[in-house]
Amino acid sequence: MFAIGWAMPASDVCRESVETFNKLADRYAAKYFALTQYDRYYAMLADRMPTGGSVIDIACGPGNVAAHLKRVRPDLSLVGIDMAPRMIDEARRRVPDVAFHVADCREITGVGCGFHGAAFAFGLSYLPDADARRFFAALRRVLADDAFLLLTSVTGPEGAARYEQSSSGDRVFMFYRSPDAIVELVESHGFSVEFCEQMPSPSNASFATTDLAILAKRVPASAASTSDDEAG
Repeated sequence: MFAIGWAMPASDVCRESVETFNKLADRYAAKYFALTQYDRYYAMLADRMPTGGSVIDIACGPGNVAAHLKRVRPDLSLVGIDMAPRMIDEARRRVPDVAFHVADCREITGVGCGFHGAAFAFGLSYLPDADARRFFAALRRVLADDAFLLLTSVTGPEGAARYEQSSSGDRVFMFYRSPDAIVELVESHGFSVEFCEQMPSPSNASFATTDLAILAKRVPASAASTSDDEAG
């Protein structure tokens, strides 16, 4: 769908990327919603949820994660958020009976709190470092102590950033991080990584990358503060 091109980022390339995903929501959903490559990671999150627990699917797109969780754990209360309204329309159509909302992952307000689990599937690559820090701070506020986070991300050369542009001129801007840098980012924001695995991108991806799946547990605030104090 996209070709690669190098350029300096605009002031809010996250919103520019959202506008592109909003425009192409139906094409994106048709291409990726039926993908099963990551189901075993979704299952790892599902297996750790308590009976009747709650999960927030962040940057949910057309609802891939929510669809899997609803199928294997119908007892769970599910909420999905995405900044692209047409992606939310796709998710509502494809995964009925799940509460989907248009919301900014860098804020995550007004959609509930005390979630036992969260999924953040391939949203990190569209966030510069400052926005990634905002995201993790917001995420911790809506999660229960000992909640689990499933994060999947594209990886690449540390510090690389580039536009990907379609033949029609639509573009997204991606920020690449190494697997070690992603793990460090997660752990530095109060999560303990319990599982980490790299895998090739799907065969139908626009270009080949190495992807990363992380399952991490939220460190309670008191323990995180103690750890920070000891590190200081």
